[in-house]
Amino acid sequence: MLQVKITDGVDTNRTAAVVDGNKETPSLAVATRPLKTFENSVRFFSSDIYGTDMNINAEFGGTPEVVYKDNAEWTTSDIVGGGKTTFNSTDFDHTDDGGDAFSIKVDNSPIGDIYQLAKGSDIDANNYTAITLWIYVDKDWKTGTVTELSGWDTGTGLDIGTAVNLTNYFSFSTFKVWQKLVIPLLDMGSLETYSTLDALRIKQTASGGGKAPKYYMDDIQFEKTGTPGIFLVEPTKGTWLHVNEFMFSFADALTGTVSDGTMPGISYDKILGETLTAGFNYQRTQGTKLIFSSTIKTIMDILQLPCTDVSSIGSDGTNTFVTIKAVHSEPLILKHENTDKLQFTVSEDLTGLLHFRISAGCSIEERVWSDY
Repeated sequence: MLQVKITDGVDTNRTAAVVDGNKETPSLAVATRPLKTFENSVRFFSSDIYGTDMNINAEFGGTPEVVYKDNAEWTTSDIVGGGKTTFNSTDFDHTDDGGDAFSIKVDNSPIGDIYQLAKGSDIDANNYTAITLWIYVDKDWKTGTVTELSGWDTGTGLDIGTAVNLTNYFSFSTFKVWQKLVIPLLDMGSLETYSTLDALRIKQTASGGGKAPKYYMDDIQFEKTGTPGIFLVEPTKGTWLHVNEFMFSFADALTGTVSDGTMPGISYDKILGETLTAGFNYQRTQGTKLIFSSTIKTIMDILQLPCTDVSSIGSDGTNTFVTIKAVHSEPLILKHENTDKLQFTVSEDLTGLLHFRISAGCSIEERVWSDY
């Protein structure tokens, strides 16, 4: 009979024992330990400028550079394709000022189509902080749609900065309503450093299967002053951060009860007593790739997501608070060596809220230095 022994030949050379306890079948005594150990941590989304308080005033001011309002500003034209773009559509207009009341209509433009808005002279992007625009989706905008906005230099015939997908800046599955998009120039690579920018281009890159979307665009402009507040959660050097859940906490001057006191008096289409225009935008980035994004304007925008619920609510008859927990079905793993991050961006005046913070329940995994 072949005899087999299980030994620790590295450290102690000791042999595993067979246990025959209380007339049970002889077996090995085996102990298991977790492969990895973690340290619990609470992280607040924070900004170098604003700290952890997100009820800030990030509203834009100054005199903007108007790109499109009534098709009488920057020159509009089709660059590739055409026939599906109408630059003076009167179907829908975001701000009917009593003038031409036009908007840009893009009617299921084929993949690869490009249209352009050109100033005719250079604009120094150093003097601006963001691009804002309004969009009205009529139909067919779905997951996987890529409609890219980029800067362009007509003199060199080259892209400027990094193209961004408009899908990542608004609730693209909400149809037949005007929505505001706020795109920080920082999101467009080095766009804010260029003084030779003289055009914007919009390209239909992917449709997500089936038709590309039919949509309208209006009131496009470069914003002069006011910097969007960027609040981050990132792993520290030598760690992976496992993010298990978010906790949203809001407070506002709101009575918080209905007249008969049978339930909380909170509107589904507001954040407590505040009506948001652009809302705040969430993005998850792994390396240089944007994995997920969502725009939040209302309480329901949070609660409609899986594994979210109102954790607590209270009122003193004058002010009301609410906390909402969002548990991830699997932890979001942020790796320091990949520069992974989670980000919320505030782009309007939220000082109407008395309190607004977002925390993350995390587990820290220490990584060995040989991993880097």
